[in-house]
Amino acid sequence: MSYPPSVFIIIVNYNGWKDTIECLESLQNVTYPNYRIIVVDNNSTNSSLEYIKKWCIGSIKVSSNFVKYNPDNKPVFYIEYDSETAKSGGTTEKEGYIAGVTPNRSLVLIKSEKNLGFSGGNNIGIRYSLNRNAEYILLLNNDTVVTCDFIERLVEAAESNDRVGAVGGKIFYYNKPNTIAFAGGKVDEIRGNGYHFTDDRFRKPSPVTFLTGCLLLIKAEVFDQVGLLDEYYFLYVEDLDFCFRVQKYGYLLVYVPDSIIYHKEGSSTGRLSPLSLYYSSRNRPYFVHKNVEKHFKVILFWMFYLPTRLLRSIQYGKKGRYIIKGIVDFVVFKIRNYFPSKTS
Repeated sequence: MSYPPSVFIIIVNYNGWKDTIECLESLQNVTYPNYRIIVVDNNSTNSSLEYIKKWCIGSIKVSSNFVKYNPDNKPVFYIEYDSETAKSGGTTEKEGYIAGVTPNRSLVLIKSEKNLGFSGGNNIGIRYSLNRNAEYILLLNNDTVVTCDFIERLVEAAESNDRVGAVGGKIFYYNKPNTIAFAGGKVDEIRGNGYHFTDDRFRKPSPVTFLTGCLLLIKAEVFDQVGLLDEYYFLYVEDLDFCFRVQKYGYLLVYVPDSIIYHKEGSSTGRLSPLSLYYSSRNRPYFVHKNVEKHFKVILFWMFYLPTRLLRSIQYGKKGRYIIKGIVDFVVFKIRNYFPSKTS
């Protein structure tokens, strides 16, 4: 019997060490035998990496409704890289330090010198993983907790068909654990977003057209053709863009209902935070203009988008200015690309 394929789990942290160590604690209970955990810190300003290291040595206990803190799983042996060293695959000396250590007791910490957002932070981890010969790369939000067999279920579905490029699982709300947040999804080109199914329409692994980046297992070979996450997005919509590109190259996306995690949705940026409003408003038209080929759909998008965004900007009061700023910044970006400067 061949050994299960290697899965490199990438978690991006920005000032969210409390959520991150709860996620890491839950990953210590994972039953899949061949995985590695990488935490990319996006230049946090609250000493997140130091707190994560304290968790590694057992100095910080995790309090959680989903996972019981286990001191027997400490210490966790970690190695640390700057982003440039990590992107080249690390060093033989440091990798040797965690070689042979069980997956739930080892950790790779990568310090980014600046905040690159979800897309840029993940790309650092993806480059590291590809240069370490990962067979699968798993994007996982730091504000999640996982069930012990969630990786097995994902890998089984991914291995079932060579055409499968990426798979995702069922996500419940952390604070409402019986309520589904994501159970597969579809691309909505007219609205420029990914629609979440929140019912049990799929009882077995099923093809879909959208999977959320909150939980996304990707075959390593996919990156050779599709490329990495588009860093212009920074936050939001980058997963929709990636899913769209994966399918453009002929791969399938598969939703796996038996792979389950719980998500503190919006805890990183806040559902209606200035960051959320700005980047979602800026990035949806960017996705449409980048990917949607039929001009009438682009026109329909703007016919729907502008009135609804203007209405939201009024509804949200002072926060509404971030919606307007996001749209204006996209338009400026688009104009600059149509009329690039002739000076170098």
